[in-house]
Order: sequence, then structure tokens, then C-alpha cells
Amino acid sequence: MTRLNTELGRAKGEAEEANISKTRFLAAASHDILQPLNAARLYVTSLVERQRSGNDAQLVTNIDASLDAVEEIFGALLDISRLDTGAMKPEIVGFRIDELLRQLEVEFTPLAQEKGLTLKFVPCSLAVQSDRRLLRRLLQNLVSNAIKYTPQGRVLVGCRLRGGRLRIDVYDTGLGIPASKKRAIFQEFYRLDQGAKAARGLGLGLSIVERIARVLDYRITVISAVGRGSQFSVEVPLSAVTPASQHQRVGRREVDRVQLSGITVLCIDNDLTILDGMETLLAGWGCRVFKAPDLKAAIAIIAEAKMTPDGLLVDYHLDEGNGIAAIKELRRRFGADLTAILITADRSPHVREDARANAIQLLHKPIKPAALRALLTQWRTQRVAAAE
Repeated sequence: MTRLNTELGRAKGEAEEANISKTRFLAAASHDILQPLNAARLYVTSLVERQRSGNDAQLVTNIDASLDAVEEIFGALLDISRLDTGAMKPEIVGFRIDELLRQLEVEFTPLAQEKGLTLKFVPCSLAVQSDRRLLRRLLQNLVSNAIKYTPQGRVLVGCRLRGGRLRIDVYDTGLGIPASKKRAIFQEFYRLDQGAKAARGLGLGLSIVERIARVLDYRITVISAVGRGSQFSVEVPLSAVTPASQHQRVGRREVDRVQLSGITVLCIDNDLTILDGMETLLAGWGCRVFKAPDLKAAIAIIAEAKMTPDGLLVDYHLDEGNGIAAIKELRRRFGADLTAILITADRSPHVREDARANAIQLLHKPIKPAALRALLTQWRTQRVAAAE
């Protein structure tokens, strides 16, 4: 019996080590996994914007939708890997919940409109004490699921005070969940039969919700009735101080997403496919594009052109050094106020903090073209303001 227990203990240890190894590998391999996907996204976005009608337009739209699905799956798998290996560490700060809800409203309104659903976010001016990034990811999954599994009707997101905490509720008029399945829906790859018929997916969204809630020490509650809809709720600590709204600080000026003509961009990436894809996308928006595989080539290109670009788009993983070091050197040579965006699949805190400390904006792979375009529009606005 002693020998058997020893062998069982050894087998269990080996299995746990293998599982940790697997999740570490997946997290570490994120750059190589997302690199070709990022290139495909750049090319397909260019095609979508150019191919507005005809038979080919539907083919391009289908490819775009397929890439969205792949990005969603990889994003979920990488999130699970980071959560399981402890790579996602909470950074607790105070912030107004309406800022986060406004971002979610902008993100999900087009998706709800496509399905003919009413999506409503009830305003809330209170502040919470949480990790902004993790809470947003948790709510993203809840809102996404609500829209996905609601064939008709509406999705409502609102907040209620509960003692010293703020309860955030996501209501839908969707398929509903049987009482016997309320625990099972948080398991990986678990999907209700009715839900699997109604929408595509792997059943990872609520698994990520459960893991994030565990990391933040939050409780998720579910109230549901089959055929009538569901209510998912999470309670978040209130902040003692209400920070000023970022939205109020920057005002209500709408981002101009059209006028990008004349913007000069220098792209640095050691992957030539990514460079070509970026050039195709940016040129389609009216930008002038310079490409370089490394820092040395970038310096030579700027010197030859005899003009400083309006901004830099730089990959983090370069053959020699990294993107942040490259940006710092280019700023040293050509101007400390040179605007820069770091593009990376690395979601580790030290990269994010290093970028923030050097006033470098961050975009994660695969790039969301709308986010990139918004940042480029800011560049143009800054350039016009400087000229005046």
C-alpha cells in the first residue's frame, strides 16, 4: 500500500508538471502563434475595405469572419494559459465604472445591431477598486455571451449598490440555462445543446470569467430561466475616491477616422510579410509608409528621406534588441516627441509598464485595424495642432 501510494503521488506530480509545462509553452509561444494571424488580418482588412460589392465581396467577408473566430479562440486559450500559470497579476486601482462600460458599449453595439438586438448600458457614475484590464475582460465575456445566445430581444448592462460593493449585472432575453447546468457552464469547452445550435464557439468564455473572478476574489452569480433569459452578476469593491472621468478630461470630440491622408509612418518589423501587410493597409488609408526590418535600416531610411516621420509602428520582438529600445534610440536621434506605437503579442506586465514609462502606446497582436486607425487619427490631429 505504501509503495502504491508513492507511485500514485509520483504519477500525480508528473501529470501536474506536464500540465504546467503545456500552459507555459502556450503562453510563451503566443508570439509565434499570432504572428501569421496578424499578417492575415492586415491583408484581409485591406480587402474588406476595397471590395464593397460583387461576388468576391462575400468571400472576403467570410474570410474576415473566419479570422475573427480564430482570433477569439487563440485569445481565449492564451488568457486561460496566463491565468493558469499565474502570469496575470491584478493591478488594483480606482476608476470610474462608466469609462469601462462606455468602452464595452462602443465595442459591442455593432455586434448587437447585426443580430437585431437592443443593447443598453445604464449610466453609473460610481468608482470601483479593481484591475481595470481583468474586469474589462470578465465583462467582455459576459456581454459577448449574452449577445451570442440571445436570438431576439435585448441585452441590458447595469449596476446596483450592495453595501460597500457595486454589483454589475448583465441581463439578456436569451435561451436561458437549466438549473442543473448552472455550475457546468463554467467548465472549459462545455456548451449547452441549445446554445451550440444557436451560435458558434468552443465554450471557453465563462471558463475565463470563472478564472478571472477567482484571481480577483469576486463571486459570480447566475439567475436564469429556460426560454426567458439570464442574469449574470459580479460584485466589485467600491473606491473610496471617485477619480475624474477620462471622458470629461478629453472632452467629447469625435475621432476623425477618415482624414489620414498625408500621415507619414515608419514601420519596423523583422517579418517581411507583416511589413508588406502593414504597408498595404496604411497606404489604403492614404498614409505614406516607410518600412524597415531593424533599427539600423530605420535610421538609414529616415536619413535618406531627409524627413522625420509623424510616428513609428514598431514590433516588440526584433532580431537585435527589442522595439522599446529601438524607439528610444530613434527618439534620441530624431526628436524626443516622436510618437510611437509598440505592436506585440507579449502581454506580460513588464512590457506594458516599460511602454507606459516611455510614453509609448501599445497595441496587441493581432491588431484591431479600427484601434490602429483611431491612433493614427490622433497623430494627424496632433500634427495639425502643432502646425497652428
